[in-house]
Amino acid sequence: MDAAQGVLGEATTDATCEAGPCRRDFEGGTIFIVQAILPTVALRTAGPVGAQWFDAGGLTSGLGVPGTDEVFTQQGSYQGFLSSDGQRTTVRTWRAKFGIISIEGGSAIGNRFDYFGGVSGLGYPLGHAVCGLKNSGCSQSFDGGTIISSSGSPAALIKGGIKSKWVSAAAQNGTLGYPLYEEECFSWTASCVQSFQGGQIIWSKKTGAAVVRGGIRSVYLNSGFMESPLGLPLSDEKCNLRDKGCVQNFQNGQIAWSSKTGAKTFRGAIGARYKNVGSQNSYLGYPTTEESCGIPRGGCKQGFQGGTIIWSSTSGARIMRGAIAAAHTGAWSGWLGPEGYPLGDEICGLAQRGCYQQFQAGRYYWSPNTRRAIFVNKGIQTRWNQVGGVSGRMGYPIWNENCANGYCEQQFQYGVVSWSAPGARPW
Repeated sequence: MDAAQGVLGEATTDATCEAGPCRRDFEGGTIFIVQAILPTVALRTAGPVGAQWFDAGGLTSGLGVPGTDEVFTQQGSYQGFLSSDGQRTTVRTWRAKFGIISIEGGSAIGNRFDYFGGVSGLGYPLGHAVCGLKNSGCSQSFDGGTIISSSGSPAALIKGGIKSKWVSAAAQNGTLGYPLYEEECFSWTASCVQSFQGGQIIWSKKTGAAVVRGGIRSVYLNSGFMESPLGLPLSDEKCNLRDKGCVQNFQNGQIAWSSKTGAKTFRGAIGARYKNVGSQNSYLGYPTTEESCGIPRGGCKQGFQGGTIIWSSTSGARIMRGAIAAAHTGAWSGWLGPEGYPLGDEICGLAQRGCYQQFQAGRYYWSPNTRRAIFVNKGIQTRWNQVGGVSGRMGYPIWNENCANGYCEQQFQYGVVSWSAPGARPW
């Protein structure tokens, strides 16, 4: 098609290569050849970007030389301009709502904009770049997210649910600070994570966005992070709890932190029992160890400031504390003694202000008068109950039972209780 029939119209000058790039002027614009590459066109009237360039003075405007043609889309148009030294390209965009906005070539934001494919990758800018932020930061928002950088962090794109969460946490002025990388997404967990100077934001469609940071983040990371048994975070950490501690909820458990105990995980049946008695606000306080399994018959245990919770599939999760917990060495050392697992929590309010706890093979008893937790097997237990148990004339056990040849006896405060199997004989 003849140029006269297009948007350029008739030529108004001959081609010249003097005083700058080679060019030829037309009624509707100018064709340039810059650095001996393909010709580019600046449209004087048919394109809003080109028209503004001409209005600003064209080659004398300081905006550079057209490095690309003006590209038109449904939303607007954009065009790249080369600097006078030819080292950087500034993209100038136009939309009716926003007018002309530039993405400065050679800047940290401009380079990241180019990395993501420019307008075709990130869309149009929503405003001019804003600088003078914390730590000499700059940011510019686009249809597809915001690029932000600072003197202490590289330019990074932040978008979607993670961006919304970051903004709600005071953006770069909050505890998270600036982003360090772009978000990473994982199909097997259907989630995304982005790292910041002060922590990370994890997002999924199912759980939303949540911040993980500090000691809780370290434990979560060591447990497998988003692939850990805990699953994804359901909320941010909640702090200013007892002893100025923090707790964060995950899909399959929690992590609790205090300055005295550090961060520890609790989940499953043990975690459910812990929450049932009041979590950190109960006599148990904060967890002091992680859950440890491998006890005979498939048991697990976890230590807390005020006791231990021990679990097996046959006995459930039970709390042990004080003298009884100390006496039941199997709960602490990982092996299981003849007492077996506890079948209930400690029960107090007995005679002499005593307590007992039921186990698979019998009971532990304790009172402040005896100052020891002593185990009473089922055989001795039956005979002792016949004479009144802790309220009877024998009082509390003060020594472990001795057995031989099917005959057993045990020392109590006020006497000895004996038991024998059929056909047994005392030693």
